Amino acid sequence: MITPLVLHFPIDKSQFVQRLQPHVAPPHTNPFGRLGRIFSPEVAPYAGVVTADTIRIKPRAAENLTFAPSFRATLSTEPSGVRVQGELNGVSLFVFAPALFYSAFVLLGLTSLVSQIGEISLLSISIMLFAFLLQGIFFVGLPYYKARRGMQKMVNDLERDLFYFVERPKSVAAG
Repeated sequence: MITPLVLHFPIDKSQFVQRLQPHVAPPHTNPFGRLGRIFSPEVAPYAGVVTADTIRIKPRAAENLTFAPSFRATLSTEPSGVRVQGELNGVSLFVFAPALFYSAFVLLGLTSLVSQIGEISLLSISIMLFAFLLQGIFFVGLPYYKARRGMQKMVNDLERDLFYFVERPKSVAAG
């Protein structure tokens, strides 16, 4: 679930970095998660690192960030301005771990099912396969769906926010 993203802005690279920096809080400044956000002095909508040549950010939304994708990009100068070329990475441990756990579980279950194929009834096999399907929906399907929706939302929000930050350099980030 890695999505490439290329954006062009009609300003100088140093101006772009200067305008983006106030909207990106330093990473890992809040050890208390969403609860600590209430008391945090940072109002930036993103957390991460912005340097002269790279961007590494993640949204700081009020919702659960377990499935929030991260954005890594490089900045390059073009004759018409700056080019931001990067990728959104929606693969996290919270999506990958349940899928890996479920795959091992299904492999073990199918191995035991095949080893007892002559001794087990068709109804038992049907129930077991239905249970695998149901568990697959919960362990793999729902986390994937949530991560995919987060990726689509992040693409739209990031593109909108970056254009807004470039157009309004003196504005204060909304919390």
